[in-house]
Amino acid sequence: MAEEKKREGLQKKVESYLRRWNMIERGEHIVAGISGGADSVCLLFVLLSLQKTMGIRVTAVHVNHMLRGEEADADERFVEELCRQQNVPCRVFRIDVAKEAEKRKCSQEEAGREVRREAMRKVMVEEHADKIAFAHHQDDNAETVIMNLCRGSRVKGMRGILPVSGELIHPLLCVGKAEIEAALKEQGIPWRIDATNLEDAYTRNRIRNRVMKELNEINPGTAEHISRMAEKMSELWEYMEDETGTYIKECVKETDGGKLIRKAELERVPKVFREEVIRSVLCEVCAGEKNLRAVHVQDIHGLMEKQPGRSISLPYGVRALRTYEGVLIQKKEKMGEQLEKKPEIGFKMQVFDRREGEKWPDTPYTKWFDYDIIKGRLVMRTRREGDYITVTADGKRQTLKKFFINQKVPAGKRDEIPLIADGNEIVWIVGYRQNKAYQITERTVKIVQIEIYGGEKNGRDN
Repeated sequence: MAEEKKREGLQKKVESYLRRWNMIERGEHIVAGISGGADSVCLLFVLLSLQKTMGIRVTAVHVNHMLRGEEADADERFVEELCRQQNVPCRVFRIDVAKEAEKRKCSQEEAGREVRREAMRKVMVEEHADKIAFAHHQDDNAETVIMNLCRGSRVKGMRGILPVSGELIHPLLCVGKAEIEAALKEQGIPWRIDATNLEDAYTRNRIRNRVMKELNEINPGTAEHISRMAEKMSELWEYMEDETGTYIKECVKETDGGKLIRKAELERVPKVFREEVIRSVLCEVCAGEKNLRAVHVQDIHGLMEKQPGRSISLPYGVRALRTYEGVLIQKKEKMGEQLEKKPEIGFKMQVFDRREGEKWPDTPYTKWFDYDIIKGRLVMRTRREGDYITVTADGKRQTLKKFFINQKVPAGKRDEIPLIADGNEIVWIVGYRQNKAYQITERTVKIVQIEIYGGEKNGRDN
């Protein structure tokens, strides 16, 4: 009986966490990374329970990094057999991570992470799945926060591992390693042990085996406390991102194929937000942030105090140039070029009766909705306070601000995204998502077709 309570306790805890973060919707197809370790085995059994209660589908993905010889092959066989016993489809990838690390010019640890995600995204696309689930838990989250702290990360890095990031979800972030292993032991569920986790070859291992060990001796609840702090930092970061977007509008303007941060206006921004303004603009011009460091932001900030004409080179082929107004950040090949004027964006509607058997193709700039559900007059506009979107069929709502944060839309871009709105309810975030409440059903009588014209054709509706 105690064993059953332990298993049920973990399952209930995780399911409550899933609801809190709206991670999984009924009937979704989840691609789960299964290494064979305790964490991923626990994730698999959690998802199998959800098959019964939520009707989800699960596909397992195992990546053999080919670094540990027979041990790695044994892990592969273990996962295949476990999935066979549980009647779970399993896709196995054998990738030489040592060669990948050399080819990508990065560490084996980083290459391993990249090839795992690439393999899982490949399966997600091929299987038309909805989400990718990883088995990171509280201890992993605490280690990530400490790693980011050591690397000089600020508020953003202190968020640790995000519960939800686009289609990536982490259902086990609410439970610790010991809790996971205890639940598996009581149920007699086996798992594989990777002996390299006990070695200090990788940075994460050193933090796990040395730093966390010492911290847990001071307080066994260290990982849980750090994870809670990370959640609070996520809330703080949401606020900072939103405020940063406001300040960007005040002190940044597009010019000469880049973005000009005006010195006088930047100096009026509260000090705590100045570097965030610079970082956000830099990320947008670079179209990436993996190779950006705090020192690059500081260098741009320092350039504000230099003479006009001074410049610095930055990652991604970007240069920052001191001008009379401030600092211009732009791609080097854009130097001297003028930005093309963006074409006007508009929309047109057509209302018609639903015809039996009619299909609705997945096109990025034409969508169809239930016309009778519309409460007011549809308009195209950009975001405003109080906007929200219904994200699940059972009516779960999400603020537009929260949606943009989850999708990692840069703060400076959020005011440019066109919206089809019915009052404060967003029917369609163009290029991103449709409102679930306005979807066509068997009860639909009239349909409204909305077509977007003009603008830049770079949407990614899902």
